[in-house]
This record gives sequence, C-alpha cells and structure tokens, in this order.
Amino acid sequence: MSANIVIYNASAGSGKTYQLSLNYLKLLKDLSNNNLKNLLAITFTNKAAFEMKERVIQFLKEIIKNTERGKALKKELNFSEKEAEALLEEIFLNYDNFQVKTIDSFLLNLYKALAYELNLISDFQIKRYIDESLIEKALERVFEEAYQNKNLFLFLESFVEHLLKTQKQLKIDIKNKLVKSLETILHKITYKKELIEAINIYKERDLKEIAQFVNQEDLSQYSKDYYLTLYSLVKDKLEEIFYKEKTLFIGLWKEKLSEFISSQDGFIPWIYVKLGSLEGIIIDEFQDTDRLQWEAILPIVEDLISRNKFLICAGDPKQSIFQWRGGDPFLLQEILNKFSNYSVKVEVLNKNYRSCSNLVNFNNLFFSVLKNNKELKKEILAEIIFGKNDKFERKEEVLQKVLEEFDRNFRHIQQEPTQNLDGEVNLRFIKLDSINSSDSKKYNKIRLNDLIKDEILNILEELKNRENFEDVAILVRKNEEITELSSFLLTQGFKVIGTSFLKLKESKLVNSFVSLLKFLNYPEDNIALAGFLNGGFTQKGEDIFKSYCEAKLRGINLNLIDFVKTEFKDFWKVYIEDLLNKSKILSFYELCQYISNVFRLKEKEEVSYLYKFLSIILDLSSKGGDLEDFLEYWEKYSEDELEIPKDKEAIKILTIHLAKGLEFKHVILPLTWEEKEYTADLGLIFYNGKIYKGKKEELPEEAIIGWYLDKAKQKLEIFNLLYVAFTRAIKNLYIILPEEELKNFKMEGFKIFRKVYAFLEKEKDFSINSFNSL
Repeated sequence: MSANIVIYNASAGSGKTYQLSLNYLKLLKDLSNNNLKNLLAITFTNKAAFEMKERVIQFLKEIIKNTERGKALKKELNFSEKEAEALLEEIFLNYDNFQVKTIDSFLLNLYKALAYELNLISDFQIKRYIDESLIEKALERVFEEAYQNKNLFLFLESFVEHLLKTQKQLKIDIKNKLVKSLETILHKITYKKELIEAINIYKERDLKEIAQFVNQEDLSQYSKDYYLTLYSLVKDKLEEIFYKEKTLFIGLWKEKLSEFISSQDGFIPWIYVKLGSLEGIIIDEFQDTDRLQWEAILPIVEDLISRNKFLICAGDPKQSIFQWRGGDPFLLQEILNKFSNYSVKVEVLNKNYRSCSNLVNFNNLFFSVLKNNKELKKEILAEIIFGKNDKFERKEEVLQKVLEEFDRNFRHIQQEPTQNLDGEVNLRFIKLDSINSSDSKKYNKIRLNDLIKDEILNILEELKNRENFEDVAILVRKNEEITELSSFLLTQGFKVIGTSFLKLKESKLVNSFVSLLKFLNYPEDNIALAGFLNGGFTQKGEDIFKSYCEAKLRGINLNLIDFVKTEFKDFWKVYIEDLLNKSKILSFYELCQYISNVFRLKEKEEVSYLYKFLSIILDLSSKGGDLEDFLEYWEKYSEDELEIPKDKEAIKILTIHLAKGLEFKHVILPLTWEEKEYTADLGLIFYNGKIYKGKKEELPEEAIIGWYLDKAKQKLEIFNLLYVAFTRAIKNLYIILPEEELKNFKMEGFKIFRKVYAFLEKEKDFSINSFNSL
C-alpha cells in the first residue's frame, strides 16, 4: 500500500464493508506467513464483525472457484487460486486467530492480558451494568468512613443541608435521588472524558473547604462541588467493591486501560508479547467509537505508524446517531491532524451500490440544499435550538459554531447511483381535518396515529396490487411504537416481525426457563414454579397449573408446591426432584443443557431464542458465573435484539437506530416522531475547560453558551437520523407526514423536512410528485 494511513469517508450504501474486506486481504497477503494474529479488524457490533468475516471468506471462495467475480478479485488482490486456498485453510484451522471483533471485546482481551500489571486477578468477571444495590453499598461505605474521618463527616453533613436548602422535593427521599443520580453519572463516565477528568480532580479537593459552601449566599454555584465530590467518593468505593468481588464494570475498565497504557513508556512491546505483534489495524464505523475506546488503543496505533505499518479507518459523520452513548464523529478529523506528518490517504467512497437512482438523487438534492444554503440552514438550526422567542444575546455566536459542526458532518453528500432499478421517493401528506387545536394533545396524538396507520395500510395494499410485496420495513423512532404498530398490522392479517418481538425477555420459552432456574435456586418459590408450569415447557405442566387454579376456586388450602407434591407425585419425582438433584452435581451450563434435553426444547418453535439464551449462559459460565450470578445478571439484562430473520414476506418494524447498516427493498417512514425536551444530564455543563451545574436561568452567560451547544449536539443528531432513515431503501421510500405543522407537537424531523421541501417548491418549482422523476 502507498500510504500508512487510509481513511474512507463512506456514505450510505457505498460498499464500505466490501472495501474494508479487500483491504484486510491485501494487508494479510503482505504479512509474513499470512499470520492472522498480526492483523486486527475492529467493528462496532457483533453483526458487523460477522459480516466482515463472512465477506473475507466469500472472497477467497470466489477466487478458488474462479468465478467471474473471483477473476476480478484475483486481479485486484493479486491472489492466485493456490494462495487463496492456503489462506482459507489457515483461517479454518486457526479461526481463533481470525481477529475481526468488536472494539470492546478487543479491549477486554487486552485488559485480561494485562491483569497482572493492573494488579487484578486473571479470572475476574465482567459486569455490564451497575446494580443499584452496589451503589447503595458504596454510598453506605462512604457514610461508615465518615465516623472515622471528621472532614468527610462535615462534608456529608453540609451536603445534606445544601440539598434541603436547594431542592425541597428531596425531603421525601434523599437516598433514592442520590442513588439514581449516581447511576446516571456512572453510566456517563463510561465514555465522557471531561466528566472523568472532573471527578478525578475532585478527589484531591479539601472536604473541609467544600463543607463551608453551605454558608454562602449563592448556593447554586457550589452545587457542582458537592455533587462531583460525592461522585468521586462513591466511585472509589465502587472500585473497592468490584476488586473485592473479583468483578469489573464494563465501562470503567476503558478509563483504567487508557490511563495505564498511556503512562507506561516503552510498554507496547510487552503488550505484543501477551497478544501477538500487530502489523495493521482496520477500524469500521469510526464515527461510533467513543473517545475512551480510541484513547485506549491510540498508543498501539501510534506504535504501528511509527514502525511504518498500517491504520485503515472507515466512517461517516452523517450516520453518527449514537452520540448519546459516546460516539464521537470528529475523531476522524483528529487522526488527520495528529498524523499529518505521515503518509495519509483520504478516499471518498462516492458511489451508491444500494439504492435506485431516484432515491440517490433525492438524497443528493435534499441534503445538498441543507449543506449549501446557509440562510435556510441557519433558519432551521435557530428554530430547533432556540425556538421562536428566545432573546439570548449571544445567539449568533452559538449558531456560528453549530453551523461549522453541521458542515463538517455533511461535507460529503453527492453520490453516483450504480443500480439500474425502478423506484421512487413517494411523499404521503396526511389530511388533518379530524385534528382540532382545541382538543387535548393526547387525543390528537391518538388521532394522528390512526391516520398514520390508515396511510400505511394504503401503501401496503398498493405494493400488494403491484405484486411487489416483499422486504418491506417500517422505521420508527421509539421502541414502544413497534409494539403498537405490530399489533395493529397483525390484526389486519399481515405477517409482522417487530424487533420488540426479538428480545429474549419477550420469549415465553425463555421466561419459563428463567422461572424454572429461579425455583431450582430457591425451591420454596411458588411464583417461580407457577411461571415454569404455565410457560409452555410441557402440556402436562400447563394442565397441572390449570388443575391448581380450579382447586383454589373450590377452596383447597394448599400452596402450589405442596399441591404438585401430593396430587402429581410422578411429575414431581420425574421432573422436579430430578432437576433439584442434578443442580447439585452439574455445572450451571450443563444443568441448562440437561433441562433443554429433558423437555426437548430444541424441537420448540422458539428455538432461536433458546440458542441465544444458552449462548449467554455459556459465556457467563466460562467466566466463572453460577446460577445465582446468572439470576442477578438477568434482572438487568438488556442485550440487543436477535438478528432479524430473513423472511421477505414479513413486514419488519424497527427503530432507525437498529436499521443502521441494514437495507430493505421498500421503506415506510412516518415522519411524525417527537423529540424529548432537552435537559442537561444531572444539570452539568462542560464548557471552555470549566464545569457548571444548574438550570439554564441559574447559569452565568458563558455557561449558557455551553448549555446551548450541548443542546445543539442533541439536535444535530436529528439530521443524521433523517439521513440514515432516507438511505435504507433499495427501491421505494414512502415518507408519511402531516400536511401542516401541528400545534404543541415537537416534531423536529418533520419541521426540517417541511422547510427544505418548501424551499424546493419555491426555488425549483417542485410539486408533491417531483421526487419521483429525479
């Protein structure tokens, strides 16, 4: 390769995965002995990692088979059939060394490899959440320490007095409020570097000095000192608890790892001793990488570049829709700035291999208008950030910074269509005759939803009549909309796959399995036994539960456990007693496999849920987790949905966030979602190296600029959501929107679209159907 660093600006449908897979093979071919461990490819999700692995293997197979595509690949990669066959065999024989993985899984492996250096035991378990009970335990430890530490006691006493003076509603439940705010802050420090730095600074503050703030007249300006000090104290206690219990919180280890590697001069070779030497790194979806993740691997990247090795990144700031959990779209620019003295190649992937020409031209036009028309762009941003009546004197200063950020995001818009397909962008304006501004918003929301459902039915009937009814997706903003819309379409006779149906906790079989495990853990739990019997494992179990309900109506005075023991002795002995005995001698995973075999669960319809469930148990067991650990973990389990089945006849209903990276022949987008009112997390504002806390009206002028910029960051993500939603369709995109703005509805995506559309109508003589002929 001609450059050490290659950056792909990859718009939607531009063949990013294809390009990265080619680069993976090119780099691998140049490595000595084709050593898989010397090359690392990082993705954002497990699905993306699987897709890249699948693409690499498919390329090699095509070359070996000498297909038409294989011939082109052979020429581009300079591979012979023999080389491809040898490399494919190397992958299959050493699949564990095939390093295409998520960034978190790589960092976790790195953490485990450095457990000794970090003063950790090597068999620690990972917690993906912080249970409220642990936060309470940490808070209690702080309180206990106060009895031996006079300054800490004074601080806590002063803090409570400060809370009672500034927040009267806290008099009811101070402890619960503190626990909730601590939970929020501990989630936020998994990615927000400014917050971590602030908390670390407050570790060094004088507690006695802070305790005097309660006597000041202007209490609000000292709130941040109280809160950040408490957060630092609790964070330290939590780390002590984790260490004692041999666990790590999945967020905190990024900070620890970054700090350790950055502080150790000449330490990188020792990492290579542990994990194997790296010759190149490929990073996908770079706009979704958070700063702590990046800083944790940055020393390794710097070492690679200094040795004239390779870094390849691909990303698209326009598709940055995960900033709420730390994704930083401007890291790509930081790479350019940091490594400007090295050979850097920036390539814009400007061809669209997904969508028909009408769709590509629509997006080119729509987002180019936003990008190039400064007055229109400024008008839209001013309205969604400030509203119509905001008199903030430094509004222009804020807007200028926001405009610069928008332009960085949408620098690369124009794409060249490559697909020779018929298709269109079809706008469906809903008539709002039945919506009255004098009615309540709740009533009008119901009416609007009914009108949207009617229009969706119209579109689906049209697709059916055109014999084009396959691979249809409906994109929504919130998870709760999925359930409502799925239920409606099911009643209309449509086959539906709503992603809310694909969550493990929605599976009857999985819930029944968990109930059984709860009963085995505590054999006096009547509720758990009821959940198991009535959960569909066996018809006999359902019959027993029905018999018990009938017996209770007749006045029987037995609990469920005693009823089964006395009335259904054979069932109790064959199933319940057997499982109770097996739970004492089998490992947790072996017990679950045994349950699956006894009840022949692999023959059930929900087998995909079962396999996912068992894979989670296997992963937990491999880390030393037992039944009790699992039950604790399951209470907070929030894993992503199962992969959407490839059923072309079923209508898929999913959020825009989940749709990112996917494509569908036909996409229906109700552009009526509402955005939440902006509030600063915990009232904290970080601006110009300073920290502020309080409501906007309580902040000094400089802090209010930071408040608006933080709000603007949230609002800019709406443009990215529109871009992601508009670029999922292959053939047809149906956009459903009201014919006019609705009073009291904060439909900012709709407002953006309407203003651009109105501009096109005025400037380019557009009509409703103009997009269809682009």
